[in-house]
Amino acid sequence: MVLYKVYSQDHRIRYFAHPCSSAVLFQLWCLLLTFLSPLFTSYFTSGFYYKELTYTEQPNISSLKKLQLIIGSSSDVVFSSTDQRENNYFSSIYAPSTLRTAVPWDIDGDGTIDQQNITYQVILTSSVADKTVNIWPIFSYKLKQYPEISMEALGLISLKAPRGLLSNAIVTVYGQLRFQQLQPISNHTDISSLQSSIIDYGSYSIVPSFDQILKNYTSRPYFTTFDQEYVQWSSSSVGGTKLTVKIIVVSSLQTIRYVPSFWKEFRWQWIQYVTALIPFLYLMNKVKEFVFSNQLVRTIVKKSP
Repeated sequence: MVLYKVYSQDHRIRYFAHPCSSAVLFQLWCLLLTFLSPLFTSYFTSGFYYKELTYTEQPNISSLKKLQLIIGSSSDVVFSSTDQRENNYFSSIYAPSTLRTAVPWDIDGDGTIDQQNITYQVILTSSVADKTVNIWPIFSYKLKQYPEISMEALGLISLKAPRGLLSNAIVTVYGQLRFQQLQPISNHTDISSLQSSIIDYGSYSIVPSFDQILKNYTSRPYFTTFDQEYVQWSSSSVGGTKLTVKIIVVSSLQTIRYVPSFWKEFRWQWIQYVTALIPFLYLMNKVKEFVFSNQLVRTIVKKSP
C-alpha cells in the first residue's frame, strides 16, 4: 500500500503512514485546529470582527427658518411660531412674532457652516419675568462621510426667565447641536423615517401634543439635542413689551458610531489573523513533534544519514 509522508523532524527523520491511518487523521485535526483557532479566538475576544467603530465628522447645519416658542407660567401660556398653520391652531394663545435674522457663518472657509445666528422677536402683553421659555428651532442636519444622512433636526432650548426683568427682555443663548444615536449607522440603515418633518401640522386633524411630538422625535434612531453652554438675560423699560431671542448654534466635530462594511474589515483582518496564527503554529508544531517522536500514532520512521 502507498505510504505518504505525514511529518518530518529536522529534515532527517521522516514519518510515513497509510492514507486512512490515525496519523493522517491527527494531521488533519492539527491543521484545522491551527488555522481555525486564531479565527475563533479573535472573534470571541471582539478583536477580529468589529461590530462597531467610530469616526468624527463636522455636520453641515443650516437653519430652516422654522421656530416655535412657548412661554408658560402657572396662570397663562403664550405660543408663537414662524408657521402660519401652527399659529392658526393656537390662535387663542398666539403672540405676534418676527424672525429677524437667520445667518449662517463659515468661519474657517472650508465650505461647512460652523455657526448659525438666529434672532427671533415676540410681541407680548406682559413681561416674561419668572416664566418658563421653551424654544424649538428646527435645522437641516447633514452627514456626508459614512453614509450620507439628511434630516430635520430639533434643538430644544428650555429657559427660566429671572425675576425682575423689565418689559423689553433680551436673552442670548449659546450652545451646540449634538448628534444622538439609538443605533450605529450602517449601509443598510433605513433613513426614510428621517425625511419627514418633525412637526407637520398639516397631517393632524386636532391640535397635537408637544409632548407626543418630542417623544416621537427622540424615538427616532438618530436625533439631536441642544447642549446649552451660555445664557445671558437683559432687559429695559423702553421699546415696548416684547421678548428678543438670540440663538447662536455652533457646529463642531461629532463622534459617529457606525457598522463597518465587509471590505473595510477585510483590509485589516489578515494582519490580525497572522498575528494570532504565529503562536498557534509554534504550539501545534511542538505538539506534533511530541506525538510523532513518541509514536503515539502508528507511523513508519525513516531516518536520513
